[in-house]
Amino acid sequence: AHRYGNAILTRHAIGASDVVKLQPLDDYRVAGWVRIEFNGRPLNVYVTHLHYKPEGGAIRARQIADVLAFIDRTGEQAPAIIGGDFNTGDGAPELAALSPRFSSAYRAAHPDQDVDAPAHTTLNPHMGHPAQRIDHVFFQTDAFRVDEARILFERADADGTWASDHFGLFVRLRPKR
Repeated sequence: AHRYGNAILTRHAIGASDVVKLQPLDDYRVAGWVRIEFNGRPLNVYVTHLHYKPEGGAIRARQIADVLAFIDRTGEQAPAIIGGDFNTGDGAPELAALSPRFSSAYRAAHPDQDVDAPAHTTLNPHMGHPAQRIDHVFFQTDAFRVDEARILFERADADGTWASDHFGLFVRLRPKR
């Protein structure tokens, strides 16, 4: 069976990595993980791509539970960041399980804005998508603070070619210690 792919690109050496299949298995979703050394400290980076149907909140909730179990199994007390296509706004009920430990980087960088409003979309409306921000970076709340979070690639190039059907999300975090 096929799986939806994820990628973590890093210039840092990878000390450990793994992939886990998310439930339900017939949704073909996974989460990936790498542990890198960043500024002399271990850092866990996770990536996922959750269920896509708007009515699939219960499926995404199960997948988030699987991701959190994966983090618990691999984390080894190192701080964590989770990024990817969550296929829902960060105010969605299915993402509430993240909130005791993780915060939305984009929301933290724009505290006085309605970050689920169409102006903050990561889906490319020029390619027929609704204007929604469904791509997220969540950071471990006790380990980081957000310096910056912004949307990238929201214009076509000179030839009218888009980078993707999603815009990019750039996040800059700083360790709290």
